[in-house]
Order: sequence, then structure tokens, then C-alpha cells
Amino acid sequence: MKIGLELEYWVVDKNGVLTSAAELIDAHKYAVPECVDSLLELVLPPVASQTELESEIIDSLTELLAIAAANDLFVVPLGTTLIEARPPATSARGMILERVYGEELRFAKNVAGTHIHFDQTDAIAQANLLTALDPALALVASTPYYDGQQTAASARAAAYRRSMSARFAPFRRLQPYVWTEAECNNRLHQTFELFIERARVAGIDRETVTEHFSPDDVIHGPVRIRNDIGTVEWRAPDTALPRQVIRLAYDIEGVLEQLATKPLIVGPRPGVHSDRIVIPPFDRLEQLTTEAIYNGLTTPVQSYLRAFGIDVTAYAPLTEGFPKGEALSVAEARDLRRLYAAVLSDDVSMLRREQEGSQWLSVPLQRVPRYALE
Repeated sequence: MKIGLELEYWVVDKNGVLTSAAELIDAHKYAVPECVDSLLELVLPPVASQTELESEIIDSLTELLAIAAANDLFVVPLGTTLIEARPPATSARGMILERVYGEELRFAKNVAGTHIHFDQTDAIAQANLLTALDPALALVASTPYYDGQQTAASARAAAYRRSMSARFAPFRRLQPYVWTEAECNNRLHQTFELFIERARVAGIDRETVTEHFSPDDVIHGPVRIRNDIGTVEWRAPDTALPRQVIRLAYDIEGVLEQLATKPLIVGPRPGVHSDRIVIPPFDRLEQLTTEAIYNGLTTPVQSYLRAFGIDVTAYAPLTEGFPKGEALSVAEARDLRRLYAAVLSDDVSMLRREQEGSQWLSVPLQRVPRYALE
């Protein structure tokens, strides 16, 4: 099963102020623009082994950080901007979304995530299992702050999925399981038609929408079946440190691989069993996801993930290093962006040293000192 990664990062200047990512995008072969000017996405090529993925992510980030340093810029691995910004959209797709979503698109403009693509084997089963693994987002939650306020352990997920009005829920939120290809296709096309109708109300004709969107990519929720590129895309995690992202990708891939020999069923004892994989009823899953988004790695979330064979002790979510119950000023947000840019640089450097010493991932990620602005 090949894996591809898409990693979103903020770009800031030497003062921690959000700034254009254009120079980095122009100079890096894997960097592409996102819907706002201060965000870039590294789109790494699909790889067939963990060793290849490790090399790709280390080499790509080493190059990106070098380009940033040469331009007095910094790359920030946080799930939100910390303080809300109101940048204009910078792409045709973004401009359409801006008109369709209106003021509510601000929640999408201020968040950054990790997208993991898994080769399709049984796409329906993979999508259902990835849906059930949604609480794993807590493993790499990277900031509790949105617009200066503590909102959730994963402020990104709370803003992106829960802050928009209900009329946008089909495009953003976790969707119930589907069990047949026909049911899946029907939902995709219904959602696409709903988006076209939302666009029509905003004054955008069908031809313009279909030029830039398709049923495969109009949904921006946690799980997407991408028949156009032959993958199942998991979009639940925040952007995070590369060490954690690599571990997460292969922890999740290890669960998905078991679909080759075990049936997937809904039942009362979720987890990987000797003869089956059990996922919870969707209403129970939503409770666990809410717990993971707002409270992080609580005992119920940890127990749930352990049942799927995931070692939760191997993770140290960045969100846990932030101050508790305090509001952030603009100046503090800028300092924190610079701090976590340095944390990213240190993580990449340590990964390269480990790779060269053949001790990959042997050292646990150290937790960032609480509010270590000094």
C-alpha cells in the first residue's frame, strides 16, 4: 500500500507575522500554494515503504527550511494561526469557496492540516475504518488556540468542522459510514449537487463550479475517497511535527492493512480482533470524536485507540505544551509562531541525525516546555 503525504505549514517573517509563502513555493519542487497567501502545502510523492517516506519528508523539509532561512522566513507547524487573520483567497477555487461560504470561510482560512493518502485496496472498507479512526486526531493535535482563545485540544478540528453553520456540514464534518459503492457514489453526487446549488445562490454558474470542482474533491471533511487519483484520503490530523506524522501514517496504515484478512463490522467491542475488525456505531463514534477534539487524549480516547493496536504513549501532542486557560495577545501569538518554527527545525535536524545513524525514531519526541517563550 503506497502512502502519500500533503503537509500544510504557515510562513512567518522574523517577527512571527504571517507573510507570503510565494518565495518558498517558487523555490521548492514539492511546495504548492494553498487558499491563503501565508500557507503552503508540501505534496510528497507516493512511496511504498517507511524508509522512503522518512527520506522524502526529511529531505523535503530540510530543503524547505534552508530556503526559508535564506529569505529570513520561518515555517510553522501549528494547526491554526493562533490569532485569526482575514486574508483574501488566492486561487480560483478559493475565490469560489469565498463566495459560497461567505464570512464563514474564515474558519478554513485559519487552519492547517495533514492529509495522508492511502492506495485504494477496498476503498469502501478503508473509508469506513478511517472514519472510525477519527479520534486518532488527538495524537497529533498541535494547538488549542483559535483567535487567541483556548477552544479545544485540536482548535483546528473544532473550527474547521464545528464552527461553520449546519448548512455546510455535508462538506466539512465527519460523515456516517457507507457500505456499498452505489451508496458512496450517491452521496458524493448528492453533495456535489448541493454545492452547485449553494454556488448558484451565491451567483456562480454550474459551468464555473465544474471547471474547478468535482464530486471527488468538493468534500473537505476528514475522509475522502479519491477515485480520480486512486487513493483514500485521511484529512483528520492537524499539521504537526514530521516525527509524529510519520509514526501516525504507519500506525494507521498498519490498521488498514488488516482489512486484507479480516472483515469490518459494526459492533459493541471496537478494535482489532483475531478474526475481525470492529468499529462502533456512528453515534458512539461521534461521542469519541467530540471527546478527542475538545479534550484530547483522555482515558476513553486512549483506550479506544489502544484497541486498534496504536501505542498512544509514543505521541506527545504539541497542544499539551501550551498554557492552560489563558488568552493570547497578538505579540504572544507571534512569539509562539517563532518558537514552534524552531521546534520544527530542531525536529528535522534530529531526524536527519537519527537517519544517518540508523536509529530512526528511537528517541521519543520531547515535550515542548510549557510556554517557553524565553
